[in-house]
Amino acid sequence: MILRVKSSSEIVLTIPKRVTIEQGKEFVKKKINWIKKQQAKYKSFENKKETSDFENGDIVYFLGNKYKLKVIPNEKNSIKIENEYLILNIRKNYIENKVYISNTYDKLLKEYAKTVFQDLVIKYQAQMIKYKIKIPEIEIRKMKSRWGSCFCTKNKIVLNLSLIKTPIECIEYVVVHELSHFRYQNHSKNFYNFISIFIPDWNERRRILNKEYGFVI
Repeated sequence: MILRVKSSSEIVLTIPKRVTIEQGKEFVKKKINWIKKQQAKYKSFENKKETSDFENGDIVYFLGNKYKLKVIPNEKNSIKIENEYLILNIRKNYIENKVYISNTYDKLLKEYAKTVFQDLVIKYQAQMIKYKIKIPEIEIRKMKSRWGSCFCTKNKIVLNLSLIKTPIECIEYVVVHELSHFRYQNHSKNFYNFISIFIPDWNERRRILNKEYGFVI
């Protein structure tokens, strides 16, 4: 039998022909605690969802904080935080072009993320230098299921653009996680002990990141 919980909280049970409906129901009852955990997880993800229509009042996240989006026609593209608003200035000629606005938003986020990510990489690499870990090349891109990746042979790490929407403590964890792969190319006990040198509470940061923002690392 295969039991799944959809993001809508719908429960789907697939059973072979030899199994009766009653047996299927009993199987579901035994898994009720697991089902509730999965539903709670999806509910948590839903609370962190952004609305992506780029209309005034849409919800966006930035460094772990929730903002209302305000799209304003202007002479040039820019982004800034003002009280509870994330203000996105868009060139007047493109104010009705949702594709342009979406691409511009990602571009501006990426520029800001590059500064934040680089500063953190420099900070923690300085602490790891005695372990012969060098400053890596940093690439930022949108990824669907990972917060980061490490390419040891290329001395390169890739960080998810969506990280800039999470708290700075979570970004620090991902940066240290990826840098630590230059010493340990696995997820062994030694690997996590190494992370603990720099971020003793890494497990709590990872829990927040994965539970509230939806990816796993």
